[in-house]
Amino acid sequence: MTSEKERQKELYEYITTAHMLCLIIFVLAIILSGYDVLPQKNFYPFINIDFFILLCSMGAVIVLLYNTRISQLPKNPKSIHCIDIAYVGFPLLVATLTLFVTEKKLPYAQAILLLPIFITASVMGKLPGLIMATICSILLVFNEMLITPGINILQATESGLILISLMYVVGWFIGGLANLETRNREYLTEIANTDILTGLYNHRYFQEVLKKYFSKGITAYNRLSLIILDIDYFKNYNDTFGHLAGDEVLRTFGILLKKEVKDSGFVARYGGEEFVVVLPGYNSQQALEKAEDIKDRIEQQQFFGEEHQPGGKITISCGIATSPDHAVKARGLIKQADNALYKAKGLNKNKVELYFSVFDDLELDENEKDLLNSIRTLISVINAKDRYTYGHSERVTEYSIKLAEKIGVSEQEMQLLRYAAFLHDIGKIEIDRDTLTKPGRLNEQEWGILKQHPRWGSDIVKSVTSLRSTVPIILYHHENYDGSGYPEGIKEESIPTLARIIRITDSFDAMTSNRTYKTNMSPDEAIAEIKRCSGSMYDPELARNFIEIVQANTCIKNLHTNKLPEPQEYYSRKLSKKPWEEYTNAPTTTTRTNND
Repeated sequence: MTSEKERQKELYEYITTAHMLCLIIFVLAIILSGYDVLPQKNFYPFINIDFFILLCSMGAVIVLLYNTRISQLPKNPKSIHCIDIAYVGFPLLVATLTLFVTEKKLPYAQAILLLPIFITASVMGKLPGLIMATICSILLVFNEMLITPGINILQATESGLILISLMYVVGWFIGGLANLETRNREYLTEIANTDILTGLYNHRYFQEVLKKYFSKGITAYNRLSLIILDIDYFKNYNDTFGHLAGDEVLRTFGILLKKEVKDSGFVARYGGEEFVVVLPGYNSQQALEKAEDIKDRIEQQQFFGEEHQPGGKITISCGIATSPDHAVKARGLIKQADNALYKAKGLNKNKVELYFSVFDDLELDENEKDLLNSIRTLISVINAKDRYTYGHSERVTEYSIKLAEKIGVSEQEMQLLRYAAFLHDIGKIEIDRDTLTKPGRLNEQEWGILKQHPRWGSDIVKSVTSLRSTVPIILYHHENYDGSGYPEGIKEESIPTLARIIRITDSFDAMTSNRTYKTNMSPDEAIAEIKRCSGSMYDPELARNFIEIVQANTCIKNLHTNKLPEPQEYYSRKLSKKPWEEYTNAPTTTTRTNND
């Protein structure tokens, strides 16, 4: 589809061509009327100097009008600027000069007055076209009185009545067609840019506008923030109450988001139950406050059947990223906001998350920056292979920091733990997708390959000097306290403390997460498993501290307890209870160890 700017540019190219044709008609009219354009004494040898200057001036005016008009695109097509008046006034000037210079030496010379009416009506519509027809009619009458002495206005009008009538018909008809075309174009543009269900802008328009913002330049003084928000458990709502009820929720969301954002930015439906809010000029903190306001407003809104959603309310999760702080390109900004959203939804939902990378505080030289960018790329590849691995790393980092805070590790070790916990599974880049997501039991060869990922991960990060301290943590994060782990079988205090922390948090998240090869345990079941394996797989003191954290922290304990029943099971209870009040996650037998 041709953009409005391209359409307007093409339109004014046609008008400029018409201006040139008007100029040619003017020259021909002067020549045919007998005006002397041949050389005279004291003039240039090829043309009358007065005539030459006049033509050059008119040509310069045409070029100036075109360049000025194009530089102002895009604009509101409904508004009229001085340059628009000048643009349609040029043909009127040429027609007037032609009419008065030729006098009555050329038959039907008055017909040239139709040109400015054609151009004005086709560009500006019916009303401007009729106004131009009136101006041209006055000029026609005035010219008739000037070249025919002794006649009054009535006689002059009567003399040119047919042409005057034709002028008004042309202005009305051409202008009416132009108005009709404008309305149809606006309607089609609205359909192309608007999500019909919610009344918000659609995904295509969002991408188009975001690219325009970046093409203008995003700087530290002119930031751009992006919020991606997602309705929590919306599939459950749709399955329970039907898609018509779900559509009504989406429609209400559109109204609420418009009211909340207003003129501070624009809102679009990103797809499904996801929406985006673009906030020009907002820094990260301002965008965070706006997202919190939106989340609070959604929680206050009453929706049909919301009492049967987790928490008894319809809620949202938000991810935020800001340019140029987190990304310098549109695609990167969307990616980082989406990563923040994924973290928000992974950490108990109903939450606002600002994008954060554990690598942002690293001090690197130029060569190491390239290596770190390569590591970031590897993480993206792992994410594409198995999205669980990315969310798993985020959660393990979150749990590990909580455990480290409880046992009182130093700030330096805390930062080291952030890097190691986030990168602990980076060695899985060497493992193919089929093995990572295999639903059945791994064979001996596949299991042998999987057990190598700690060694491969440590080899990858050792190239970056600032991350070299994480090598033993990544290498030994699958070692067991009794020496039965891998890859080297070391035990007890020989295993670095931070690696022992990750061993516990990694296992807990693996046990409480759904995978293709197993369903999740409940947090209580996972705690029981950690207790059972305390002293064999896990450091007993660290295990005791972690269990205390989980039991005291509602967010962690409830993180994986929102599995919902199938709709038919819900209806079989006739809405007598909330589905999850009766629903119990039963433990299942897995084909791999709980922490893999």
